Amino acid sequence: MNEARVYADGFERSFAEVKDLLEFLAERGRNAKWIRKPTNTLRLAPLEKEAQNLDAADASMEEILEDTEKNTQLVLKMRGESYPVRDCAIRTILSRAGVNGDGLRKLDKATYAKVVNYCLRVAKGDALIKIADGKVSAVHGGDKHDYCILDMKAMFETTCEYLNLNFKGSVYMEGSGIYDHSIVSAMWKLGGSQELLDTYRKALDAHGMDEKILSPALRFTTSDVAASGANLYPMLLTDGPNGVISLGSPIKLAHDKGATILDFRKNLEQVCARYVDAMKNLTQLMDIEIRNPVNCLKLLMKELGIKQKIRNEVVELFVSQNGEGACTAHDLYYAMNEASFFAACEGMSGQGILKLEEDITKALIKDWKKYDVYGAVKC
Repeated sequence: MNEARVYADGFERSFAEVKDLLEFLAERGRNAKWIRKPTNTLRLAPLEKEAQNLDAADASMEEILEDTEKNTQLVLKMRGESYPVRDCAIRTILSRAGVNGDGLRKLDKATYAKVVNYCLRVAKGDALIKIADGKVSAVHGGDKHDYCILDMKAMFETTCEYLNLNFKGSVYMEGSGIYDHSIVSAMWKLGGSQELLDTYRKALDAHGMDEKILSPALRFTTSDVAASGANLYPMLLTDGPNGVISLGSPIKLAHDKGATILDFRKNLEQVCARYVDAMKNLTQLMDIEIRNPVNCLKLLMKELGIKQKIRNEVVELFVSQNGEGACTAHDLYYAMNEASFFAACEGMSGQGILKLEEDITKALIKDWKKYDVYGAVKC
């Protein structure tokens, strides 16, 4: 994606090196501002009615307006100022207005704006508004107990510094850094930490399993538009097609209650302990026998909300490699993690793949026997 179109709602970029990610986040910070306004002074308006009030003579604004016309078709007005609305801002705007429901999507833009404005007029408190690259990206609660700004570049720098100091030899995984207007994420292979896998490797040996485990890893994901907290995810690197196993048990920091970078630094100190807990959850799956693996995979992935096409591809790959005989929940969990690979092949966005990975980890605490049923199943 051409960085010149960074204003576009669909903009997404990956980063070969961590320094590129940090430089990009610094630039995004310089092109963003946070403003605080009383929520009841905010108003939505259809773009077609407000476009003439925006500086369309500016070439960049003309492009921004064209992109907005293709997406939200909305403008946010605030006491003499007007800004196009980015699609990732809609959820927070509706949250501030205290309104939701699928019915809103069926309304024309003028009626949609009118309904939301009725609710904004009676909303209490302040709104904290992020304006980035020419558009409104989020409208958070702006009171003291509400949203806390956690600088994304500072958190990624803190992560790099902590891993370099405490997991010597840690390496940023090339291309793992992704950015879109909703979320930012990157992953590191943890150095000097093979002992974290000792118990797991012993369990594999005890169960006669031959998984090729390469290394523990850590993914950090954050957002300043309420798409994610500042979350640390224990991961496992293997030699499978996807190469990554999500372990669940994330260490989460919400952007509220006075959260600071110091709180995030304290969460980094929990990585070792959380990794051990996550490995225990994975190890326990080795003792769960599954007699009907195809049905179990289909039903559990459907329960997790994974798309049917991806479910079918995961099942097909598993059967081609393992057949349809009895196996363990551990085998099936590895198979489910290939869903990320198939999703990427289909062009799913980085944010979509991150959500898919998090959904898959919910299987770690599911009752697998519930889905281990005999006979034909409808999926």
